[in-house]
Amino acid sequence: MTRGSSARRQLLAALIPVLIALVAVLLTEPTPARAPQLRRVESIFQDDDHLLYASTSTVTSTLDVLRGLGVDRLRVTVLWKAIAPDPYAASPPPAFNAADPAAYAPAAWAPYDRLVDLARARGIGVDFDLTAPGPLWAMARHAPAARYADHWAPSVDAFEQFVQAVGTRYSGQYHAAVQSAALPRVGFWSVWNEPNQPGWLAPQWQTVDGRDVMEAPALYRGYVEAAWRGLALSGHSPARDTILIGELAPEGSEGPSFDYRTPIPPMPFLRALYCVDGSYRPLRGAAAARLGCPQSGGPSAFVSAHPALFGASGFAHHPYSFFLAPNTSMPDANFAPLADLGRVERGLDWIMRAYGLKHRLPLWLTEYGYETDPPNPFRGVSPRLQSLYLNEAQYMAFRDPRVRGLSQFLLFDARPDTSYPPGSPGYWSTFQTGLLYAGGEPKPSLASYRLPLFLPDPVLGASRRVLLWAWLRPAVPGTRQTVSIQWRTQRGAYRTIDRMTVQNPGEVLVAEVGLPGPGVVRIAWRPPGSTVLYSRGSGVS
Repeated sequence: MTRGSSARRQLLAALIPVLIALVAVLLTEPTPARAPQLRRVESIFQDDDHLLYASTSTVTSTLDVLRGLGVDRLRVTVLWKAIAPDPYAASPPPAFNAADPAAYAPAAWAPYDRLVDLARARGIGVDFDLTAPGPLWAMARHAPAARYADHWAPSVDAFEQFVQAVGTRYSGQYHAAVQSAALPRVGFWSVWNEPNQPGWLAPQWQTVDGRDVMEAPALYRGYVEAAWRGLALSGHSPARDTILIGELAPEGSEGPSFDYRTPIPPMPFLRALYCVDGSYRPLRGAAAARLGCPQSGGPSAFVSAHPALFGASGFAHHPYSFFLAPNTSMPDANFAPLADLGRVERGLDWIMRAYGLKHRLPLWLTEYGYETDPPNPFRGVSPRLQSLYLNEAQYMAFRDPRVRGLSQFLLFDARPDTSYPPGSPGYWSTFQTGLLYAGGEPKPSLASYRLPLFLPDPVLGASRRVLLWAWLRPAVPGTRQTVSIQWRTQRGAYRTIDRMTVQNPGEVLVAEVGLPGPGVVRIAWRPPGSTVLYSRGSGVS
């Protein structure tokens, strides 16, 4: 991170124009500060173990915690295999109509029915991520290994019918047999989880004429269009719904050897998905054929044949940095962590231009987080560093005008995999990205998620001012809130040095704050009818 007054000028110059205007206002009228109409980056959260696969009391208490944190939406895995009948059979049940939700067992739908009802009662939206693994009878080919059998080249038609069944059930007009009222409508969808990873879609590669060729992008292209058709047939379209594609993992393998298990980095996957070469020109001839792309015809023909690729509401991405700081760029230009979102954005824009289109797809960051040590002794950052990194990531997402939402993956740490010996790497191979330990004890990130604070350049210059960004995440958008800016020396007690007013749709505070000197700064905020909340303390030197 850069230091000094020149770095501060660079940071201020990089802020979007509305923030520059805000800083100008604050310099002349520092207290109270009224933010202009700053946008809200949607807060998304995922924890299937505590929202789907748990008792009603656990689901209810989890939702109450998330509502208190200010969560706007849940990302929920709609696992094809978990809903489909006879998932381990070679053939579907006789006379099975896969597009009819009534053909599936009511118990299979029950966790989803319960969640959409309980979430709606708390004002929380739902993103249904439609994804494999699926039933063995829906696989178009046999896998070479059992671990890939339930997501090995699934049938496009079978996936379309499954999506139609889900879309019909959650169309807002469907009456389940045990309910008199129609089930709530779901209007937010994403298609497939991490199709560039072999754990979710295989094969990733194939051999064609003696050379290794990506296969997963062509497969995923088919599933995107299948989901588009299935949603349309059940009353869902981007005119009324949000439909996301992508959901890519941020890394992959660069070889030197490739086989069906080799994960594909996001940028080559993106180019192959849209049938463009490394220079973002539409593929032709043999190069196109190898990736399942049209060998002839103009750009408009490809656009017409793939309405989902070009008509989706946005592109979803998982910009994990793992143990690196969110602002750390990865040197491999094919990788896309949070610091390198520009690679995805530019790639999408160049693709659209290659096909004669001008629109810019928004980004939804639908999975993100940091594992901690403890509890995982093999990978992760300290709980304190997790708290800082999550706040910095939220600030970075806010600064990027293309980003519409950022998701935190897990409220509770996943419990260890007990099929491995305690203390082994396999035992700790599950995710420890929660804001709570598995037993429910809070990490520092629980409080800092609710009230994020980040200082882009925490070094006092001659002006003794620092740029402060904070978000009153649980506040009702557009309401008037007062926050206290508090400061202390490294060993002293906090004291209030300023008060500011926040009132904008994002409930975001961006201000240059004068400080008495080096020390620690935080904000304090009392939500209506609640106790005072404090952000984490951020050191200033």
